[in-house]
Amino acid sequence: MDPSCLIKTIFFSEKRKNVLVLLLREGPKKIDEIKDALDVSSSALMPQIKKLLKWDLVTYDSAEDIYKLSDMGALIVEKIEEFLNIVNIYAENHEYWETRDLSEIPYHMRKRIGNLTHCELLVADRDCLFEFHPTFVDNLINSKHVMMTSSTFQPQTVSLFSKLLKNNCKISVVFTELIFYKFLDDFPEQFKCFLSHEHMSISIRSGHIGPLTLVVTDTFMALWLFDKKGRFDGTTLISYEKSALKWGQELFTYYSSISNMVYIDHDTEKMEVTGYNITKTNMF
Repeated sequence: MDPSCLIKTIFFSEKRKNVLVLLLREGPKKIDEIKDALDVSSSALMPQIKKLLKWDLVTYDSAEDIYKLSDMGALIVEKIEEFLNIVNIYAENHEYWETRDLSEIPYHMRKRIGNLTHCELLVADRDCLFEFHPTFVDNLINSKHVMMTSSTFQPQTVSLFSKLLKNNCKISVVFTELIFYKFLDDFPEQFKCFLSHEHMSISIRSGHIGPLTLVVTDTFMALWLFDKKGRFDGTTLISYEKSALKWGQELFTYYSSISNMVYIDHDTEKMEVTGYNITKTNMF
């Protein structure tokens, strides 16, 4: 078998590729269901289905009159979808990704960056580089759950946390140790309230956190990255897709699991730091 022939079978026809991805995402389907989902005619679809059957990428169950991916077909198409997702996000915001330092993202998450589908870029005003974009703030304030990791000092964060807690929002945060103590020095009363609030948990990480800032809520995911020259331009990458939210939640979970939780001891009223935090993965 010539591998190049198999590659051509998959990639040299948009219809064949769409059939494979559809069956991966939605499972076995009758031919009429495939036609409706892809908006194609039988005459256009059946020759492509036959080629997929020939390569055993797709099988036909005559008893149920359905087409489905073969076991090997499913394995191959899973990798194809990952590849296509990465290609798509790169094409959507080519100039942004071309200039970003992706080494800030842990490798195991960087491999799945194709999950960040349909991202929008919120470009910062040059006079307000270190303030959150108004669109981001509007979305954040209406959130019910917020996860955040950050290695940057953004004073606006304090007022946003206060507003969120007044709205009974649940907040979980991981700061670098340096940034946490900077906040504590500059906003001692507010941060003591945060540390004792029932709807908020704060953890600190002695090592590096990347991206610079990550925010995941019940409705969107946003992140901020340095460019390849180590510069910060304030651009916010934001997505409202479920795949992006899941990616952001997993990155937050990673940092949370290797961080130390900070709290106020109710008996001594002193700040304490635990061992490694047991991550609450079911926050949403």
